[in-house]
Amino acid sequence: MLRYLNADSEESISYSHFRNFMLLLPSERLEDDPRNIWFEAATLVAVPPPVEISTGSVLKSALAGGLASALSTSVMHPIDSMKTRVQASSLSFPDLISTLPQIGLRGLYRGSIPAILGQFSSHGLRTGIFEASKLVLKSVAPTLSDIQVQSLSSFCSTILGTAVRIPCEVLKQRLQAGIFNNVGEAIVGTMQKDGPKGFFRGTGATLCREVPFYVAGMCLYAEAKKAAQHVLNRDLEPWETIAVGALSGGLAAVVTTPFDVMKTRMMTAPPGTPVSMQLIVFSILRNEGPLGLFKGAIPRFFWIAPLGAMNFAGYELAKKAMIQTESDTADSVHEKRTTVGSRG
Repeated sequence: MLRYLNADSEESISYSHFRNFMLLLPSERLEDDPRNIWFEAATLVAVPPPVEISTGSVLKSALAGGLASALSTSVMHPIDSMKTRVQASSLSFPDLISTLPQIGLRGLYRGSIPAILGQFSSHGLRTGIFEASKLVLKSVAPTLSDIQVQSLSSFCSTILGTAVRIPCEVLKQRLQAGIFNNVGEAIVGTMQKDGPKGFFRGTGATLCREVPFYVAGMCLYAEAKKAAQHVLNRDLEPWETIAVGALSGGLAAVVTTPFDVMKTRMMTAPPGTPVSMQLIVFSILRNEGPLGLFKGAIPRFFWIAPLGAMNFAGYELAKKAMIQTESDTADSVHEKRTTVGSRG
């Protein structure tokens, strides 16, 4: 108790210390035995409050992330189809451009249904887990820096979100590469030739692509936004936030292109053919050289940059809009109640 009250070397306390201690004591405990009170005060251990994760906030984050990703995927799907066709064949990007009249717009939108559904579910789950993980980490490990919290949250959320999307990704890429003609045929054909595990072909390459992409992309986006705000000495305008998101997503996409090439080759391999990441890498290096691992980097950049703008920045802007709408609604209801109360 003496140590708790900052006693001096002679183990005594001043009257002011004792007075302040008693003044701060709850009134209902004034009649308790002082020895018990002093013992409790001397042995008190600070315990952090339990983490409270708002279900509404997490659901809003998931919905905002899912809608932003689904919208961006539906708009940019033709460029994704061009990237897949380049990576899955011996065509170069200029060669593919010359064949676009034969492919047509309908051909470029093949596989869009599983792509949109997969992105909505996986990105919604990813952003929801991302927000919840940040709250937990900040409470459990308050000494972690912002970039460490961002990285760990992105890592956990990306693994779970990607696992949900892989079956849709397999169907999408097989449709884009022309292996099947429609979604039903792709599902039945994959099941007959590869079995259930065929829907998870390329999981390792996908995780090797997605985890570094989202960890690097989210961290780059967060740090670039902070730097821009520091330089401008103000909050960013919506178009500036979108520009930062696009640049962050595009740069992260180029860096992770080799894993994207491996994933595409594994998913578009003839059904029933055994493939592995090692076989794909050796085949590319032997037949196409190191640059073969960056095949499709240009369309991937132009595909991911708008996706980054919509996924990173669009998610944040959509979430802010939801919160603002809820705040405006609450203010309107409060104002109506106040008006009715004053009339009464």
